[in-house]
Amino acid sequence: MEAFRNTLEDCRLIDVGYTGNWFTWKRGNLPEMNIRERLDRGVANVNWMSMFPEASIQHVVHSTSDHYPFLITTNKEGKKRRCETFKFEAWWIMEETFESKVKLIWDSSSGDLLQKLEYLKAELKKWAVRVGLSRKRKKELLTSKLAILMEAKRADDNLAELIDTKLQLNFEIDKYESYWEQRARVNWLKLGDRNTAFFHSIATQKRRQNCIQKLQDTDGREIGEQQEMAEMARTYFQELFKAEEEGQYEHLLSGVEPCISKENNRLFTMPYVKEEIWEALTSMGATKALGEDRLPAIFFQKLWHIFGNEVSTYCFQQLNSDMEVCRMNTTHIVLIPKKVHPTNLSHFHPISLCNFIYKIMAKAIANHFRVVLEKCIDKAQSAFVPGRLISDNVLVAYEILNTLKKKRIWKKGLLAIKLDMSKAYDRVEWTFLKEMMRKMGFEPNWVNLIMKCISTVSYVVVLNGQAGNIFYPSRGLRQGDPLSPFLFLIFGEGLSSLMRLVQREENFRGVKASRRGP
Repeated sequence: MEAFRNTLEDCRLIDVGYTGNWFTWKRGNLPEMNIRERLDRGVANVNWMSMFPEASIQHVVHSTSDHYPFLITTNKEGKKRRCETFKFEAWWIMEETFESKVKLIWDSSSGDLLQKLEYLKAELKKWAVRVGLSRKRKKELLTSKLAILMEAKRADDNLAELIDTKLQLNFEIDKYESYWEQRARVNWLKLGDRNTAFFHSIATQKRRQNCIQKLQDTDGREIGEQQEMAEMARTYFQELFKAEEEGQYEHLLSGVEPCISKENNRLFTMPYVKEEIWEALTSMGATKALGEDRLPAIFFQKLWHIFGNEVSTYCFQQLNSDMEVCRMNTTHIVLIPKKVHPTNLSHFHPISLCNFIYKIMAKAIANHFRVVLEKCIDKAQSAFVPGRLISDNVLVAYEILNTLKKKRIWKKGLLAIKLDMSKAYDRVEWTFLKEMMRKMGFEPNWVNLIMKCISTVSYVVVLNGQAGNIFYPSRGLRQGDPLSPFLFLIFGEGLSSLMRLVQREENFRGVKASRRGP
């Protein structure tokens, strides 16, 4: 097996994956003697998987053999051609004509910021097609030129030209590497070390893992048709983001005390300045997952001197007056598998991809939020609060469990409960969150600003690269919105306040690991 593994590694072969039963071999007709294993598997190299990105392997049931045959499908039948939407490529920044082209397009466009950005995207898409073709020809010419220069006799002129040609060719290779690095999304490995093949391999595997072949509906029926799966996903999330009947929150809020001072509220009502917008922009990852507008942070960071003033002015109009973000609050939901070979929509992790202009504003608001979090969040909550570490709670949990294990002679027992909050972000009720912020003492205008950010959202589920139909939620927080972690902490204060309340009423007492311990 060691030799076989080495062979797979040397040949750079990757497991293609499968659909159907997980096992490919079985033996034994009695329950106690029945053995099932996945012995057979389909492997391919990166080049083959790039040629057939939709390929799948199905384990076909067979009655006359211990082994299941494989059915390899290289193309999905009846698959519609994907609509070519705009997508910003990081390598465009490296093109000499890019900055001047953006400035020319921007100066010739009209309308408000969002209209000018749409026009800019349409023109950049045309420019990218032309540059892409010339880049391919340029790389081929430089490669053939380098081959000729390498064979020629060495002279001063020849050597200088050789070095210049190498530099130009390396620059073109860097662009190609940047293309695959953006798709691989490997944040721990830096660009510029000739990792193209590695990035290519990771990107191909990611694309295969994220491709949804089949889904099971509530009746257990398998669906493999793209349109049916898209409608099924839309219905699922529409139900998930549907608010419950508005309940009575008096008891839940009875343990919450005002903790936001007038000074804090004065800070919230202060007008936003240009430095805060720039700080919000620079704190975001340059090539993080593209949002609904398909523009990354690097686009704004590198070209801020061209349209930074207009972006800042637009943000000020929204943040310092009535927040009207409906136009830019359409959010794409992409599904990331939580397990190998997911079959049900609950097996996916929904990530929300927001419009980038909205994210700049939300980040600026979140930076204001960060200042007061320590005052209004219970000490028991340690995630996302400045000055606290989530690892502290992990250590405390281990110590408490160790204490419970050792205490064997007490008359009264001790109990630990683990709560698994399934789809916790998605089930946050907006009305309760609003009442919680009011009870904590947040200024009404600030509360309204926050509620406009989260309640004007509309969703589109993106399945296998294709966007579905739009729908409107009535609850839930977006995993991808800079405000969501802080708002979820405030939402979680409902549970913390109830625990404080029952402690005061001496209905239960906490566990102590030591006399001086918490």
